[in-house]
Amino acid sequence: MHQMIETIRTLYTQWAGAEPAGLDVLPQAGSDRRYFRLAGADGRTVIATYGANVRENETFVYFACHFAGLGLNVPDVLAVNEEGTAYLQTDFGDRSLLQALEQRGYSDDVYALFRESLAELARLQVRGDEGLDYNRCLTNREFGKQAILADLLYFKYYFLDALREPYDKQRLID
Repeated sequence: MHQMIETIRTLYTQWAGAEPAGLDVLPQAGSDRRYFRLAGADGRTVIATYGANVRENETFVYFACHFAGLGLNVPDVLAVNEEGTAYLQTDFGDRSLLQALEQRGYSDDVYALFRESLAELARLQVRGDEGLDYNRCLTNREFGKQAILADLLYFKYYFLDALREPYDKQRLID
């Protein structure tokens, strides 16, 4: 962990021109990548990502830059280290849909947040295709049955199971 933090600090310092005033380790989220929130003296925060899988990082950076170039609502990639193991992104904050649902329950305003999120996701799926080089994909170059099931299981483990609400697991897969 110490080496990761030093790598992140160095990248931030090169990008910002000053050492970070604060650094928080964020929870992992479904991969081996590690996430950090760094703050400058002015309070501005950025997200730093450290991942040993350089090819995965390159793919992420390519997709993020492609989507941002199309005006889609994704974090900007601010800097990448020479080794390709770390990058900085704009910080969209620490609120999630799951937190909104847990705090406010099944309310109209939470439903509106879900609708807005799904609309943005659909927009990303449709607009993001424009000019995308699918040869840059890390694994699947098309979104077939295997990729759909992988995403469905990810959704199950990291969202449905986190809600701790009963649901029909078999119907989800069928």
